Amino acid sequence: MLNKTSDYLGPFKILVIEPNPLMRRITRGMLQILGARRIVETDAMSTALTFIQQGDIDIVLSEWYLTGACGVDLIRWLRREDTDIRFTPFIMMTSQTRFESVTAARNAGITEFVAKPFSAKSMIARIREVVERPRPFVSIGRYFGPDRRRRAEIMEQNRRKKGALLIGGKDTDLTQDQINTMIAGGGR
Repeated sequence: MLNKTSDYLGPFKILVIEPNPLMRRITRGMLQILGARRIVETDAMSTALTFIQQGDIDIVLSEWYLTGACGVDLIRWLRREDTDIRFTPFIMMTSQTRFESVTAARNAGITEFVAKPFSAKSMIARIREVVERPRPFVSIGRYFGPDRRRRAEIMEQNRRKKGALLIGGKDTDLTQDQINTMIAGGGR
């Protein structure tokens, strides 16, 4: 049994979209330790759309693979909406960590990315980024989502250093630190 140890997430309503019941329970437990009291869960995009359209979701945590759809499709829909819900922070939590997958999620407008299997520490770090350091949203061409300009500078610096972002090339899975650099501009 998990005990509540904080009220950090108390004010937020969080939507967890995860087809695996065990992962939903693990994620819920982590959120409850951080004080989350308003957690909504589903395994399907159709139900997630209903929850989001109600307009009172503060943070979305979504798996890549959903019942009946893909998490990237969900974020694309969310960012195209012509209401305030398009600004909802969206954290992708998935084992789809190849360069192409992370890039697709980033280009669709996710706010953060957590690689599975994840630790409580990595999940908390991504949530803290969303809560404590929200990035401004931009609309450039077909892209609408969190501003990525500062990431480009950091990625270029990392490419110049030993241990570049793509150590093994595009066909290898990225580490959480590499994903953080790509998505949020650093490992924080």
